[in-house]
Amino acid sequence: MQTQYWQYDVMKAIGVSPGKPGVKLIEKSEPARAEGEIKLEPLLVGICGTDREIISGYYGEAPPGEEFLTIGHESLCKVVEGQSNELKEGDLVVPTVRRSCGVCWSCLHGQSDMCFTGNFKERGIKGMDGYNTERVVELPEYIARVPDGLGDVAVLTEPMTIGEKAVYQCLELQKRVEWGWDCKEGLECKKALVLGTGPVGLLASLILRLKGFKVVAADRHDDSTRKASILNAAGIAHLNTSNTSIDEFAGSEGKFDIIIEATGDAVVGLDAIPSLSPNGIIALTGIPGGSQVYQMPAVQIMRSIVLNNLITVGIVNANISYFKMALQHMLEIESKFPGLLERLISSKFAVEEYSAAFSARGADVVKVVIDWRR
Repeated sequence: MQTQYWQYDVMKAIGVSPGKPGVKLIEKSEPARAEGEIKLEPLLVGICGTDREIISGYYGEAPPGEEFLTIGHESLCKVVEGQSNELKEGDLVVPTVRRSCGVCWSCLHGQSDMCFTGNFKERGIKGMDGYNTERVVELPEYIARVPDGLGDVAVLTEPMTIGEKAVYQCLELQKRVEWGWDCKEGLECKKALVLGTGPVGLLASLILRLKGFKVVAADRHDDSTRKASILNAAGIAHLNTSNTSIDEFAGSEGKFDIIIEATGDAVVGLDAIPSLSPNGIIALTGIPGGSQVYQMPAVQIMRSIVLNNLITVGIVNANISYFKMALQHMLEIESKFPGLLERLISSKFAVEEYSAAFSARGADVVKVVIDWRR
């Protein structure tokens, strides 16, 4: 019996005409698989703020010679054709986002997320089609196999990689000092603040929890939300900044060793810097919109950075190593907090419901996905 993937000549895709507001269901030719490539069937594709900004026409770049860009860079796929040393047909996998410029040292050594030239491409964002479609082809070096036992929650891998990279680089940078664990075994002895409780913020909070940090996650909502419930289930404190500011909290409860910003709000991110402990570090992962206007209290922030030996580091994109790291940490989270990751997927929409999916908003909306199996 012939397998289903041979039936596709023309396939559906969710696409945009870059620079023009709007999104629609389009038809594209199924890609041919070249030697060494793997053909994938996207199963679930997550929606994030980047997708919404592309749909609004703020940015995005179609593949060369194409009118439309297929959007979607967070995906869970299945291998339907081809194999490698690590991959075989039927495997669940997560492909990465950024592709090498082919020139700079970082890209030539597997770190396209640290590209020097800026001439990289990104699936569903810049110069390459994304995963909101029925078939894609990819090179195996950009594909991470999903371990047994994760299933649908692996669609959260890409947003989790941002937290993985942020936490990893913070800990690597903090090797500049003797930043040992000065408390008894089993006790939390370092404090972390995560700004924002979207998918990146929630997943970063869980990573820090696995690392043994005492974690506080902050947003502008009360404790009745789905997000606060997820945090509490993992032993993470929730701070409603509508009632208590970060500065006030740090003044009464103590400052933080690490801050992970996951809001994209310049005011929130930079105003938190004085709440770092001496020798602390803040990782900025959000990209402020062009409409934000912020009269920065430059004197206070610069004094705080200099007098306390602080580090501010920007985090964008992630290479394959962080994808593999995220998948392993997901297994740990599933083991320690069964069913918790599934709660981050707040709704699944069929392909034909794409308009409603991209419009989903609210305090209880965490991760919305397009389900290509429906």
